[in-house]
Amino acid sequence: MDVGNPVILLVGKTGAGKSTLGNLLLTQPHDEGPFYVSADMESVTQVCGTAAMSIDGVKYNIVDTPGIFDTQKVTDDVLKEIANAVKKCAYGVKAILFVFEAKRFTDEQKNVLDGIRRFLGEEATNYIIAVFSHATKAQIQDRAIMRKAWNQPVRSFIQDIDNRWGIAPNSDYFPPDDPVHKARLGEIMAFISGMRGVYTTDQLEKSRKEQEEIRRQREEEEKRIKQEYEEKLKETAKKESEEAYKQKIEDLRQEFRAKQEEEEKLRRKEREEAEERFKKTIESIQTENRMQRQQDENLRRAEREAAEERYMKSIEMMRQEHKEQQERAETMFNNKIQEEERRRDRDEKDRREERKQAEETYRSRIEEAEKNLKNRENNETMRLMKEMQDREKKANLEYAKQIEDLRKKNALSQQELEKAKKKGCFSLDTKVQLANGKFIEMEKLQVGDRICSNVRNGELEISEVYLIAHLGHFDHSLSMTNIEFTRSDGQKGQIRTTPTHCIFREDLSILYAQDVVPGVTKILLLDETNELTPVVVDNLITDEDTGYISFYTRAGTVIANNVLCSCYDDCPQSQTLMDLVFAPIRLWTKVFPSNHRQEELHPYAKTLEHIYFNWLINGKRLLGLS
Repeated sequence: MDVGNPVILLVGKTGAGKSTLGNLLLTQPHDEGPFYVSADMESVTQVCGTAAMSIDGVKYNIVDTPGIFDTQKVTDDVLKEIANAVKKCAYGVKAILFVFEAKRFTDEQKNVLDGIRRFLGEEATNYIIAVFSHATKAQIQDRAIMRKAWNQPVRSFIQDIDNRWGIAPNSDYFPPDDPVHKARLGEIMAFISGMRGVYTTDQLEKSRKEQEEIRRQREEEEKRIKQEYEEKLKETAKKESEEAYKQKIEDLRQEFRAKQEEEEKLRRKEREEAEERFKKTIESIQTENRMQRQQDENLRRAEREAAEERYMKSIEMMRQEHKEQQERAETMFNNKIQEEERRRDRDEKDRREERKQAEETYRSRIEEAEKNLKNRENNETMRLMKEMQDREKKANLEYAKQIEDLRKKNALSQQELEKAKKKGCFSLDTKVQLANGKFIEMEKLQVGDRICSNVRNGELEISEVYLIAHLGHFDHSLSMTNIEFTRSDGQKGQIRTTPTHCIFREDLSILYAQDVVPGVTKILLLDETNELTPVVVDNLITDEDTGYISFYTRAGTVIANNVLCSCYDDCPQSQTLMDLVFAPIRLWTKVFPSNHRQEELHPYAKTLEHIYFNWLINGKRLLGLS
């Protein structure tokens, strides 16, 4: 750039058409001149570009500036770049071409113009020429049409710069050799040539110093006002805080007294409601027990009558259907043996063997009686039948005695039953993940918390805690099962529950924690990729604890210490069955949310547990009598 030549500055926002206008003034194609043109909204011009041109024999340096206020650079950097370009020109700035789109004169364009005035000074207004770009074909062809399209801000701006304005031609509408194209460029060049004087570097320095002085004075004034305001604010705040403190103390006293009265009323009301619910629950349980005993008695009576009827029919049909009776007896006996093998545990093994021998003896005597039946008289047959009946009664008495011994051996005492009902599910230090990703100990769980309950397709499933059955600490130790395992990254992990709490195997079936076999059983563990991975259990340890918590999610599952667990414990090992059993309380809490968070077991859970324990005891009794 020849610093001795006057400068023509091209200013405006990105995309306004500065570079295009510069190329046209240089009589170059609008997109192939020295100034690069792009369709992107980001500023292509990051530093000032220059080129030499001549108007009526006078040489000028035309300078293409970065887009003001919308480039990736900060505004101060852009203005410094322009200032450096002006300072390099010893002659000064002949004209400032302010290029903006031929649309509404927006607040943004007005802010750009005000920024130029503040930066270059008010005297720079005398050197500004407005150039409308992106005009329509009719506006380019007729300046009067362009003038009619102005709004009031545009008219006011044109008047401020002494009606110095032009239109950038569009080569798509009017090629460079078209008279309209030449006329529009000629008007702009004429304004440049006719501009009186130049904007010098001295004027720039003067404007910059004035701006610095104004900024300094403004900052000092703001600092003084701020200090005065803070002093007044501190004095006022001190007086107000003293009065507010006295009033706050009085309000707190009144609030505390009102709160005590309200809490006392609430506790009284809750005690009355709890007593009423307890009475209703006791009555309901007693009614159910009476009905259950009546049903058990009817069932036993029906079974005895059916057994007597079957026995009489079998004796009547022995002569005619010997072979068929033998096959049916063997089939019934085999079915009975299979059924008893499924229902009885290891403690019944000796009794099952004795009964099996008795049945075999009974069957052999029947076969022997049938073989000799044809050769004996009727009175001998009746004597044999009576002897068999006596032996059968004796066997039944012995069997009933064995059942009574088994019932005494397996029945829980009332004290043990109550203690078993108080057992929890998880230890209080077990951790779960909230919906926001935070991990908390179960001791801090609240009804309504949304926690991670399962994983599906790599996404964590979140479920609401709708009921906390009970939580707290026993005054005695509670037996706990500690399941230890190794994560995929080699770190050790563990989860501690009550022995009869249900967890998931790798095939999504459930089993009690106490039934886990180290080195064999695989449990499902949540890994870093949000997938449930089968992991072999390393060790199973029985220890003791006093803290416990039992809660339920709407999904019926929970991921605790990264292990997929069921919310149910001490129950039939069927997740689907337990989800159905708890369906009523899930629906109830949707309408009436639970606020139960006590050591005492929730009434619904207590009722289900009582029914289940009674079913276990009565089921064993029926198993022995069948």
